[in-house]
Amino acid sequence: MKIAVIGIGYVGLPLAALLSEKFDVLGFDIDAKKIAKLNAGEETLKEPGLKEALDNARPTGRLKFTTSQDEITDCNVKIISVGTPYDESKNDVDYTFLDSALEIICKHLRKGDVVALKSTVPVGTTSSRVAKAISSHGFKVPEDVGVVFSPERIVEGQAVRDFKALPKIIGASDDRSFQVFSTVLSVLGGKIIKVSNPETAELIKMTDNYARFAFLGITNELALASEKFGVDVMEMLKAAKEDYPRNSGLLVPGPGVGGSCLNKDPFILKSNLDKMGLSLKMVDAAKQINSYMPTHISEMVKHYRNDAKVIAIAGVAFKGETDDTRFTPSFKIKDELKVGGAAVRLSDPFVNYVPGVIPDIYEAVRGAEVLVIVTDHNEYKSLDLERIKSLMNSKPLIIDTRALIPRDKAKALGFEYHGLGRL
Repeated sequence: MKIAVIGIGYVGLPLAALLSEKFDVLGFDIDAKKIAKLNAGEETLKEPGLKEALDNARPTGRLKFTTSQDEITDCNVKIISVGTPYDESKNDVDYTFLDSALEIICKHLRKGDVVALKSTVPVGTTSSRVAKAISSHGFKVPEDVGVVFSPERIVEGQAVRDFKALPKIIGASDDRSFQVFSTVLSVLGGKIIKVSNPETAELIKMTDNYARFAFLGITNELALASEKFGVDVMEMLKAAKEDYPRNSGLLVPGPGVGGSCLNKDPFILKSNLDKMGLSLKMVDAAKQINSYMPTHISEMVKHYRNDAKVIAIAGVAFKGETDDTRFTPSFKIKDELKVGGAAVRLSDPFVNYVPGVIPDIYEAVRGAEVLVIVTDHNEYKSLDLERIKSLMNSKPLIIDTRALIPRDKAKALGFEYHGLGRL
């Protein structure tokens, strides 16, 4: 079996590297610079464990990266892992990358191939858009070519671990295609879960991120309520969930919702159902509160230290242990704080492609009056607070939006400390 992974990004690259432990894998992307870097042994994204997986794959010769479409022909399993951004102006998915991938794949199909879609799409896309593209090139689905939807459920910052451990959902057009693709995914580890059809698998992907988006809206609102009541939201949530499974969905509040998935998937589902006459009310409600959180953080800074001259923001990536800055709340917080005339420094150990970002947090806090912790990088969980205090200006203030800093220790060292939902 030979596998082509179309789209070598945050999902496709770790998937290709891990599958090459067992199979011959062709990683295809139209980005020639990215492919050149990968073939030269350079990193194209930051992800714990990914470099090791790539280093292990190279000596085997089973993993190849290319921009050559012709090489896709020899691959009997073709996995699509391209972006499907949400176009807010059209209230629909932008299918540009998916349609381009389908056009490339369909020119290089052979009977017996399986086409698997991992990109997030509206329910019904695999059985309609994907199958239609295949049929337009003279192949019958599923008699000649099978189709599969298998949702990607990884979290950036732990993608390698998630690929190996999480259950794999497979919704296939026929039993043969399910057997083929389950053989592929089984080498990663984790349970294989068969569902009746691609539509069920597509809705599972929507459910994963719709539920998370809504739960974040709930806990963010509870954090704001805790501030009004003088309650520590982290203490409250811990006690509320302890040995009480009904509250297991409550998440840790944060400074806003970043990343691609949560900022598009709930809206793809909403758009999908709008066309069918069903309006999802909770999407807009959760968006309202989640979108407000960066403003709330900037308002906290202004409330407690309105005269701050220098403010350091710890974290530019939208979440810990990744370099992905898509929809990061840090940029909005920075822009709103600059309105007051303060100099705002951004720091992040992973993000090296944004101009002005300071990799070293200790350098970033030098002379600052305020430190705002926005991203939950592991490095920030074990900061040398004594060193931080010695570098900051007098009366240093910490605004901790991720509950990473031990509050009592910070206060004992002389910091003024305020956390989200724990004033």
